[in-house]
Amino acid sequence: MNPSLVWNFTRQELVDRYAGSSLGFAWAFIQPLVLLFIFVVIFGGIMGARLPGVEGGWAYSIYLVAGMLPWLAFSATLMRTSTVFVDKQGVLSKVGLSLPVLPLFIVIAETVTFAIALGLFALLLVSIDHPWRLQVLALPLVFAVQQALALGLGLLLATLNVFLRDVREFVAVLTQLWFWLTPIVWVPGIVDTGLYSRLYRLNPLLPLTESYHAMFIGEAVLPLKALAGVAALALAALALGWFTVRWLEREIRDTL
Repeated sequence: MNPSLVWNFTRQELVDRYAGSSLGFAWAFIQPLVLLFIFVVIFGGIMGARLPGVEGGWAYSIYLVAGMLPWLAFSATLMRTSTVFVDKQGVLSKVGLSLPVLPLFIVIAETVTFAIALGLFALLLVSIDHPWRLQVLALPLVFAVQQALALGLGLLLATLNVFLRDVREFVAVLTQLWFWLTPIVWVPGIVDTGLYSRLYRLNPLLPLTESYHAMFIGEAVLPLKALAGVAALALAALALGWFTVRWLEREIRDTL
């Protein structure tokens, strides 16, 4: 698949997302603004929620946003990729597209959406004079690892979804469970140390989310060793997903 075709799919993905609405692409800004309002104004300003061990009235709100924005990008990429072959079967039957490369437009579209939300988040941090940490420079790398993991798992699930259409519902349930097993809303201090240690080994999103929190709040450092492990896992998932799709490409096309 050539770059222009990937871009056309990406543009169409963003257009279709807001098709039929009067405000169109403006929703890409309105939705994260509403999210920021809920987390910052309601949790921080009205409810007065606080982050244990961290001073500052906005700390818990920033903690929520720093974990939620990457999660939304990850979960959307995973869910959309897991059904991409079935969703695009009309196009695949007419054009000889490369199946492993096809989901790239989803990754790019979610990256654009994430960048918009992150830009608004950055403006908020500037407006409240929140101090910036040097760890934030690692954000592009951590986000790339996260999206590589979502793409790799998505390719495997997309292949399975062609032959077993219950995968869509399975992924929906999986992402709900995965959300609550990741410290986005809750803080690690409320969990038993032994249990948290097991979650840390089993849940690759936990070191990623911890990294995002370290970038924006508190005095924690990036868990470099754990991040290296997640990066290796992401590359393995991506390679396995790629080769699985290539290996079963003919069967996928025949079934579709």
